[in-house]
Formats: sequence, structure tokens, C-alpha cells
Amino acid sequence: MLPHDQLGDGPTVLLLHAGIANRQMWRDHLEPLAAAGYRAVAVDLPGFGEAHARSPVAHWEEVAATIEALEVPDVAVVGSSFGAAVALRVAAVYPELVTSLTLFSANDVPEAEPSPELQAIWDAVDRAEADGDAERVIEAIVAGWVRPQAQATVGPQIAAMQLANQRGHRSTEVEFAEDPLEVHPARVATIECPALLAAGEEDLPDFRDAAEALAARLPAAAGMLIPGCGHLAPLEAPAESLRLILETLRR
Repeated sequence: MLPHDQLGDGPTVLLLHAGIANRQMWRDHLEPLAAAGYRAVAVDLPGFGEAHARSPVAHWEEVAATIEALEVPDVAVVGSSFGAAVALRVAAVYPELVTSLTLFSANDVPEAEPSPELQAIWDAVDRAEADGDAERVIEAIVAGWVRPQAQATVGPQIAAMQLANQRGHRSTEVEFAEDPLEVHPARVATIECPALLAAGEEDLPDFRDAAEALAARLPAAAGMLIPGCGHLAPLEAPAESLRLILETLRR
């Protein structure tokens, strides 16, 4: 079972963090979800936080194993960015385990060529990593993924989670398992559970476009943009994100 925090009783809601974060991303969402009558479970995905990755790592398989270890028949899955990508793969490979999806800033399937803005973020991080400058890596991640208006509030949170990830997994090198949606992208259209695909209005175009494209292809999906929000909606707009999660859970 993946390392996790949980709170509440009722139907289980599984929370999957962004790739620049860990399960601490969801700490302020656990109590409101529990108060709404749900069992909220936030996990560290393999290679993040306290979760070590074993080659070849298949994040969707680890999540499915965790769902089974929770001893529940199924869960509603909420994911942000990389966590949203993992959630899609869990739903595609194990449809019987997933009752609904609430996805913030998911990648399209198949993943499109990166926009110049996204490529610039990757390049800045790659340069810092090539120089072996861990502090500059964190600075590049925060500068690239957190919009200026949220730097004061969200920036320190991402920096702290990045530092924790680096300390826990600095020497970890793993191979990745074959991606089921990369091999068979048409499988995404077989995800029939209720789904919400959301992105911030000020997110990168890659993710705004993906929300629209995925919403059009999933049979029971809706897409929307969140006003005044960038890439990290659960951190930048927690109240609106919670509202959208609860709305999807009640569908």
C-alpha cells in the first residue's frame, strides 16, 4: 500500500498529487471532504514523498493495489496534473475500481507536442539538473509552474514538497513500465464513469486544450476552465476545487 493520510468515513475519495508535489498537496482538503461524508485518502505516488519506486514503475498498478488494500470495492479518484494522468490510466485499466474522476490539468491522450511555454519550463529545470544545482531546480519549478499571483502562497508549499521529494529520492533511478494509454490511446474513450476535466484559465495552453479535448472524448465527461487560476487549482483555488470535487462526487 502506498503511504497515505486519511480522514473521515463513507465512500472513499482517493487524491493523487501533481508531479511537482506529494500527498501534502491535499492536506487542506481532507477535513472538508470528511465533513461532507467521505473517507478522504491522499497518497504519495511511487517516487514522491515517502513512497519509493520499484523498477519498472507503473503508477496506475500501485494505485490499484492501494485501492484493493483499502478494502473498498471502488473509489472516486481526484487527480492534479501528473496525478490526473495516473487517474486516467487507473480508470482505463481498472474501470471496475473507479466510480468518478475529477481531474485538474490533465495531459491529453496521446500527449501532444509541448507548447513553447511548457518546453521552456522543462529546459530550465533540465539545465539546473545538469549543473547539479538542487536549489536552482526548485526555483525553476516554482517559477515555471506557479503563476506570479500565487507565488507568495503556493510557491513556498511547492518548494517544501520539492525539497522533501529530493531528500527522499535523490539517488533513485527507475525504469518506467509501458504506458497503456500511450500504446492504446483509444482506450481513453472507454472510460465511462462520470468525469470532470478542469484547468485554470491562466494555465498553460497544453492543459487548457487537454481539458476540452478529453471532455469531448470521454462518454460521461464535462470540461471547464477555472477563472483566475493557473496550473495548480487545488492549491490556488481550494474552495472552488472542493466545490467541483463534491459536485462530481454527487453526480
